[in-house]
Amino acid sequence: MYEEGVARYRQTVLAAFAEVENNLAAERLLADETEHENAALLAARRQLEIANNRYRSGLVTYLEVATAQNTALAIERACTRLRGQQVVTSVALIKSLGGGWEMPAG
Repeated sequence: MYEEGVARYRQTVLAAFAEVENNLAAERLLADETEHENAALLAARRQLEIANNRYRSGLVTYLEVATAQNTALAIERACTRLRGQQVVTSVALIKSLGGGWEMPAG
């Protein structure tokens, strides 16, 4: 009976460590991906600015501006999605560490 209890406890602890490690790894991966997406967003916004300037100068049709807007919007959506995933991962990490959200009574 004692050995069975120790084995269950050991399994629970190992599962908890694995969950924390998985959430930490997910946070690192999402941070890297967010950094890349933010760089892509800056480039897309710059491209949009260039397209607007070219349109105002009469060098291109508005289609180029609309295409640049579409690209920038798609990347903004990806950035927002990644930020949401980061928040969910942070909450999962806090939960796996045994944290809570209740304010202490006082």
